[in-house]
Amino acid sequence: MVIFGNSAPRRDRDAETWENRGRSLRYAKLDNDVEIVSVSSEYAFSFIKDRIVEFRDVSSPSGGSQFRSRDFFPRYVAAIVDGDYSVLTDELDPGAIEDVPSNRVAWTDGFGNIKTTVRKSHLAAAGLHIGERVLVTLNGVTLAGVVSDGGFTVPRGVLAVNAGSSGFDDPFVELFLRVHHMSEKTAAVRFDHPEGGTSLEIERLTTV
Repeated sequence: MVIFGNSAPRRDRDAETWENRGRSLRYAKLDNDVEIVSVSSEYAFSFIKDRIVEFRDVSSPSGGSQFRSRDFFPRYVAAIVDGDYSVLTDELDPGAIEDVPSNRVAWTDGFGNIKTTVRKSHLAAAGLHIGERVLVTLNGVTLAGVVSDGGFTVPRGVLAVNAGSSGFDDPFVELFLRVHHMSEKTAAVRFDHPEGGTSLEIERLTTV
């Protein structure tokens, strides 16, 4: 299996870039023999850094076209798929890849569910278990919710703080608010559409 990733927003600087330059194309081989070719933008390799056994630069140009995924990348990805590793250059240290920052918004899906970088084990370490009532503060908004084992195990209209579908044996937590149609306010709407990277806090809800 070869996975190709092309998330390259080029948002690390606001000034103009010479020849539309962007992050380099890189290759990773995982401990299960899956190969990944991806632009090295921000945290593209962070979620798998502990599984990487080989990490290399790819000789694809970093500039010269706004549409590198059309003009350059296919040639190099196809070469790797065909087993031609002559396009790989410098060996890189996976340990130098940035760690996934904790307690952040990762992304928001098309249903308005907020995926976070909080893991199920992080909740357990904080003493927050299934059924625990919590306060979630995000993007200047604080809402009450319940730690659950699935978004549909709480009543409609209750914010579920539950393990999502990503993260294997230690899933990442999502903020899930069940709605029946898109005119209702999803979790993303309630938290005023937080951007990826926004910090959040989950704490036990105490009553006086």
